[in-house]
Amino acid sequence: MSYVVIGGGLAGLSAAITLQEAGESVELYEASDDLGGRVRSDYIDGYILDRGFQLINSGYSEIKRLQVIEEIDFCKSDRTIDVITPFGISSIGDPRLHPILATRSPLGSLAEKISVLKFVGDKPNSSISLRDALLASGTGDLYENVLKPFLRGVFLTDLENIDSSYGREIIKSFVVGDSGLPRAGAGALSEALGARVENVILNNPIDSLQQFAGKKVILATDAHTTAKLTRIPLETGFADSHTWYHALPAGVISSKRLRVTSTANPIVNSIALSNVVSQYAPEDKTLISSTAISSITDEQALNEIAKFWGIAPSDFELIKRYDIRNSLPVFKPGKNGVTSARINDELFIAGDYLTAGSQNGALLSGRLAAMESLAH
Repeated sequence: MSYVVIGGGLAGLSAAITLQEAGESVELYEASDDLGGRVRSDYIDGYILDRGFQLINSGYSEIKRLQVIEEIDFCKSDRTIDVITPFGISSIGDPRLHPILATRSPLGSLAEKISVLKFVGDKPNSSISLRDALLASGTGDLYENVLKPFLRGVFLTDLENIDSSYGREIIKSFVVGDSGLPRAGAGALSEALGARVENVILNNPIDSLQQFAGKKVILATDAHTTAKLTRIPLETGFADSHTWYHALPAGVISSKRLRVTSTANPIVNSIALSNVVSQYAPEDKTLISSTAISSITDEQALNEIAKFWGIAPSDFELIKRYDIRNSLPVFKPGKNGVTSARINDELFIAGDYLTAGSQNGALLSGRLAAMESLAH
């Protein structure tokens, strides 16, 4: 029996690759003009613009399983972040690489930093939020100064909305792997995986599954489209995000670090992307990526981004704004994970909303759906 995969994001690509490796014939249908879903890059006037700020973690289990890092010309990002506080900017880094910086940083005591390691090793507890679990571990000032502002940018929501077990796994991923980007943009990950799929049909939105009678189908579309096609109510909540790309003259900002703030600010993070990967901007420009989790005007965003970097708003040139609906699923405390991708013997579903709101979660869900369909 031949297979159909609907949706060419990471979940669909992973499902199609898994089925092909099992010797099955697969057709992958994608509604848009290219593969990748949310992991795509646009190329505008010499700039590389990812569709929303994202980094790729080379330590993700599915990334390692697919052995794709070697194919995408991967550049590591700095493992130190800068935090804007009411008293100025402080830095904190991976203690394995920057032991002096980690111990002397005023953002939290040594005991509080050790408590983060304790939290990562604790037994999971899905009945409480990530905020409550971190505070219960003794993170104190470190939570308010670093963990809260940084992780809000990771989960795109406040940490009281996040299940602690799920949050712990995401935090672990930062410990075991290097984050970074391909020289051609985050979309290079999707392109590399898409090149492995033999039969791809682009620009082909699917309005009904009836045309695929007699075939096994893996539905790897976004959650709302899946709910519409299967007529099964959607239970997962989602977080939206908004990303601005601005340009500055080269050399105005030299930092390669992600910048967050412990002060009240709608912008959750900002980074000079072309200082990390030079190909993201023309030689005479620096590309700044900044993200908010609430909807604000371009002018409001610019004023806050200017404060982030201590640069006059008039110096920034807006390149593009991305409003990303349903950027990530929100796994609330007490929410049980999905145990099966099976809808019936011919239909299976995949997507990060079933596993984890990350590239790894999307890839994992696609592989699990393919494996379960093969088992049936």
